[in-house]
Amino acid sequence: MTFTVCIPTCYGGESIIETVRSIRASKNVDNFRVLVVADSIPFPEEVKTKLKELGVEIFWNDTPGTQMKKNKQMFDMVSSDLVVSTQDDIIFNPDTLNEIVKALESDPKLTMAGARIFPLPQKTFFESIMATMLMLAGDVGRRWNNGDNRLMASGRCLTYRTEHLRKMKILPGVANSDIYMYLENKRLGGKFASIKDAFVYIRCPQRLRDQIGPSSRYQYGKTEMAELFGEKVKKEYPIPFGALVGGLVSQFTSTPIHLALYCFVFAYLRIFKQARKNAATAMWKIDASTKNIK
Repeated sequence: MTFTVCIPTCYGGESIIETVRSIRASKNVDNFRVLVVADSIPFPEEVKTKLKELGVEIFWNDTPGTQMKKNKQMFDMVSSDLVVSTQDDIIFNPDTLNEIVKALESDPKLTMAGARIFPLPQKTFFESIMATMLMLAGDVGRRWNNGDNRLMASGRCLTYRTEHLRKMKILPGVANSDIYMYLENKRLGGKFASIKDAFVYIRCPQRLRDQIGPSSRYQYGKTEMAELFGEKVKKEYPIPFGALVGGLVSQFTSTPIHLALYCFVFAYLRIFKQARKNAATAMWKIDASTKNIK
């Protein structure tokens, strides 16, 4: 199957070069397009040159827009069988794209797929706490409904069957776009799966203040989705007790101190969450600390 990789960005930094290099280093895949739609902070000329050398098609928007708006712009340019949507601060495992394509080739009913998210080596103590949180979420997600749940639909890497994607409503004003796309896929009768051997790596927030905004936005997600899909969508949120306990026990075995400290971070982020008018906005603030992925 043919595929196109789409990367929206509002940050003109060098992290996107490392992202594209990891994508271009993919094994066992045919030629594919890489599209980038950018706004807000322009690319320096040296970054733009390196991206073009890596075969990236760059499109610049003079008016800043949301991540969803930029994605929709790229989705409309695609003529391939599949669309792989990712971000400008992600490192792909060399086998990831091949594993994604194989999964969609083998299951014609599969319309949307997610990759497994792992942390890069940590540079600060707080980042190591957040890495524990990331691993916990992934562990719980894999135990919940065979990986078909909102925790596993991470916008760090989502793949869509293009024919099905054309039917989905892409709303530029959605703040929690990952869960929105998961629920919209489900609304249309699509099938989601987390691909077991498809890995991507991210830089976790390195400071507590870097996590407050994303955490606050996430906490308002259920309210936002209920407004868009109706109250029935709230049934997608409760995590099964067995999956939660299993994930906690597994993570406690490997990183007991970091998990205990994350409990304090978890409580802090809920006590001091931002007001919805500040947090639940589709125009995200840039967290430069997560862009350091070298």
